[in-house]
Amino acid sequence: MENVLRLDSCHKRGITFKQAFFSRGMVDDIIPLKQLSAKAEFSALVNWIRHELPKHEDMELRADMEGVTYKTIVHKDQKQIRVGPVTKIYGPGAIRYDWLPGTNFYSLDLGEIKASIRRADLINDAKMMGQEVTQEILLQHGETSKSKTAEATTQDDEISGDMEVIPRIPQIKLRETEKNCWEVVLTEEERDMINEFLET
Repeated sequence: MENVLRLDSCHKRGITFKQAFFSRGMVDDIIPLKQLSAKAEFSALVNWIRHELPKHEDMELRADMEGVTYKTIVHKDQKQIRVGPVTKIYGPGAIRYDWLPGTNFYSLDLGEIKASIRRADLINDAKMMGQEVTQEILLQHGETSKSKTAEATTQDDEISGDMEVIPRIPQIKLRETEKNCWEVVLTEEERDMINEFLET
């Protein structure tokens, strides 16, 4: 949750990318990305962006917040890393990336990140439609994956039924306090909704 809020703050120029994620430590950088938790995977990608993303290049960065997948485009110019708008793309049950076995921090490059995102999108779209993703389907779309075949059969109805594409993200407004902390600013309507929920 915190990662998505920080990305949104970077986009709105509240803080820089480096300020937002300076404390994100690396896990063991030879562990394949496929074996990492969502948090460790995000930390590895943030560190890759800071140290390895070529200048004047863009990269799609995905993160989870409460089971929902968000994405943003990160651009590295000569001196700064800029973060684009943060948008929801998938509901619960989606995967962010589909890494090839053996892909780790050192073997990562922009081509593999883009291919991993394309494979993940094919798998997510198939799950939403209750279909099975096979190697043949990935090959038809120009994608190859040595990873285990992803399936979304009728047995997975509870996962695919919950998953949905969400076109917009609510505007998250943050303000800096006197103690240099950030807090969420709620609108009157949002406060009424919270009060109404708490009263029931």
